[in-house]
Amino acid sequence: MENKKIICSSPGKVLVTGGYLVLDKKYDGIVFTIDSRFFTTVEGIEKTTSKSTHEKDILTKSYENLEFVTDINVISPQFHSSQKYHLYYNKQNQNKLYELVPFDNENYRENKYVENTILYSLLTMSAIENENDQSQFNNKASKYQLINITIVGDNGFYSQIPQLKKRNLSISFESLKSLPKFLPVTGSLEELQKTGLGSSAALVSSLTAALLSFFNIVELENKSDSNKLLADKTLLHNLAQISHCIAQGKIGSGFDISSAVFGSQVYRRFSPEIIQSILKLYDSKLYPNPKELLEIIKSNDWDNKHLDMGLPIGLKLLLADVSIGSNTPVMVKKILEWRKNDPTNADKLWNQLDMENTNVKHSFIKLNQLYQENNQEYLRVLNQFGETDQNKWNELSGSQEGTFNYNIGKTLINIRQSFYRIRELMREMGAIADVPLEPKEQTELADSTMNIKGCVAAGVPGAGGFDALFAIVISNEDEIKNSWMTWKECQVLPLVLNENSTGVAIDMTHVTPKL
Repeated sequence: MENKKIICSSPGKVLVTGGYLVLDKKYDGIVFTIDSRFFTTVEGIEKTTSKSTHEKDILTKSYENLEFVTDINVISPQFHSSQKYHLYYNKQNQNKLYELVPFDNENYRENKYVENTILYSLLTMSAIENENDQSQFNNKASKYQLINITIVGDNGFYSQIPQLKKRNLSISFESLKSLPKFLPVTGSLEELQKTGLGSSAALVSSLTAALLSFFNIVELENKSDSNKLLADKTLLHNLAQISHCIAQGKIGSGFDISSAVFGSQVYRRFSPEIIQSILKLYDSKLYPNPKELLEIIKSNDWDNKHLDMGLPIGLKLLLADVSIGSNTPVMVKKILEWRKNDPTNADKLWNQLDMENTNVKHSFIKLNQLYQENNQEYLRVLNQFGETDQNKWNELSGSQEGTFNYNIGKTLINIRQSFYRIRELMREMGAIADVPLEPKEQTELADSTMNIKGCVAAGVPGAGGFDALFAIVISNEDEIKNSWMTWKECQVLPLVLNENSTGVAIDMTHVTPKL
C-alpha cells in the first residue's frame, strides 16, 4: 500500500514600499515574492493492523478524558531535529480539544510556529469535517499510525557566510551559487542570522497548506473554478494569519503571510480586532472551540486587501545580505512611540511617504500596461534606457508625449525620484525617532548602487536598518553585484534569488534531504 504524501511550498518576500505604513490600514505597501521558498511534506503512514486496545490504553492511561488519535513526527533536517508527538482528542474540553504531547520530554524544545500551526489547522479541519458527525475528522486522522511532517527552507532565508567560511570558499555570489540546496544551519537557533525574507511566514503558510491539502480541505491546483480556488486560498490565508500571530505573540501587519499565500502584491492590512479574542484565549492557555474558530476564519469582517502585482516585465530584483544586522522589534517600537507622542507631525510625514509609495505603485502599473500595448517595442525601449546614464533619461525620453520613449522614460524617472524621496523621508523619520532606518553606511551603498547604469532604484527593504539592500534594475546586474562584493565599509553579499510572483503551491517534484 502506498503512503499518502503531499508537498506544498510558500515564498519569501521583500517589502519595497510601505515600511512601517503597512501597520496602519489607511496605507498600503508593495511586496514582491521571491524564488526562495519553504517546503513542507506531509506523509501519512497507514496502519497495517489496527492498534491493539492494550496499546491505546497505555497511551491514554496518564491522560484521563483524552482519546488517542495518531502520532505526528516533525522533522527539520536543516536543524538536525526530529520531534515526535502523540495527538490526543479531548471531547470534555471544547477549548482544548486537541493536545500534542511530546514523546521525549528530556530533549523536547517548544516550537511555537510549528505546534500552533498544527493545532489551529486541526481545529479548523475538525470544524469543517465534523459539521454532521463529531468523530468524522478523527476517524480520518486515526487511520494513520504516523503522520510525518518534514520542513525545509531554501538557503536564501539564512546567511550562508558561515557555510562559505567553513568550506574555505570566497565570500562571493559565485560561491553562494555553488552551495548545495537546503544546507544545515550552523550554530544554535538563537545564533541564527536570517536574511529578512520572512522565513516564519513562509514556514507557517507552507505547513498550513500541506495539512489542509493532505486532508482534502483545500484544492490548490483547481484551475477550472477560480472562485473555489480563491475561497480555498482565503481560508488558508486567514488561518495562517491566526497561527502566525499566535506564535509571534502579537498581531502584526500580516503582509508576509498574505504574500506567502497570494504572491507578489499591493497589500493593505486587516483590522486587528478580528482575531483579538483568539489571542486573549491563548494568553489564558486556551484555544477557541472549532466552531468559533471557523466562524472567525470565514467571517466577512476580514478587511485586508491585496492586488496581485508582480515586478514589471524587463525589471529585475536584486537583494544583498548586509552582515551588520538590526533589531527590528526595537526599531518598530520606537517609531510607533514617536507616532503616538507626536501624531500631527507623524501623520504629515506618513502621508508624504504614502504619496510617494502610491506614485511607485501607479508607475509599476503603467509599465505593465505599456508592455501589454506593444511588448517588443516596450522591451527595446526599456533596454535602451538600461544602457543610458540616468542623468540622460530626460533627454532620451524626448518631448513628444504619448510616444513609447516618452512614456517609459517619464515612468522610470518617476519611480527613481519617488524612491529618492521615500529614502529621504525614512531618514527624516529615523532622525526624529532616533532609529537608524537608513544608516549612513546604507545611504552610501544605496546611492552608489543607484548611480550604476541600468539601476532604476535601490533602498533598504521593510523596516530598514542594516539587514539588507534591494535594487530594481533593467541591466548590468553583474556590475551591481561586483560593486556590492567589493564594498569596503562593510561585508555585502548578493543573494541568489529572483522575483517570482507565485504564492503558495503544490510542489510534488521537490526532494527533501534526509536527516
